[in-house]
Amino acid sequence: MRDALTVLPRFADDIEVTVIDDGSTDRTGKIADDLSKADPRVHVVHHGARRGYGGAVRSGLLSGTKEFIFFTDGDRQFDIADLGRLTAAIDGVDVVLGYRLKRRDPPRTRFVAWVYNRVIRVMFFGGFRDVDCAFKLFRREVFERVPLGSVRSNGAFFSAEMLITLRRAGIRMREVGVPHYPRSAGKAKGQQPKVILRAIRDLLRLRLRLWGLPA
Repeated sequence: MRDALTVLPRFADDIEVTVIDDGSTDRTGKIADDLSKADPRVHVVHHGARRGYGGAVRSGLLSGTKEFIFFTDGDRQFDIADLGRLTAAIDGVDVVLGYRLKRRDPPRTRFVAWVYNRVIRVMFFGGFRDVDCAFKLFRREVFERVPLGSVRSNGAFFSAEMLITLRRAGIRMREVGVPHYPRSAGKAKGQQPKVILRAIRDLLRLRLRLWGLPA
């Protein structure tokens, strides 16, 4: 959070930093609240009960009030200063999607991600280089044109469903490579069997809906 407050003014004079506390059981919520009291640019959204990864991202995107909305995870696997790579590519498009140039995750995680990205490419007739890369920049008007209520998943499939929905609506997107770093905070949960099964369920439901079949 403090990194964001230090770095983001390089890119805009008027910023806000929104922290989503998705039912955390550690001191994340209190730390964020204390920082919010000390700096009016920080806003904290607390979920009384966990909504899942997609639910947290959805809350953050809906909370944005500025012309541009940028989101990233809090596990420090990205350098916020690399936002410059996205801002440099925003002209002429509505969304800039980061993709990890060299993913710094364990082999099993990289393999699951490789399969997942290719399944999406086949199932939805075209995919993205790194659909779950948590380094994305949006024009806020995108979510006025395509309300997030049309994205049903609140789990790990949220990012993929959102991008597929935006692409089908004619939203212009560009992909840009960004550095990726070893995790130094938090714990990865995306490889848990229940998370994977829920993502598969949501993927199949979206595919059926787009075919006009009951889901």
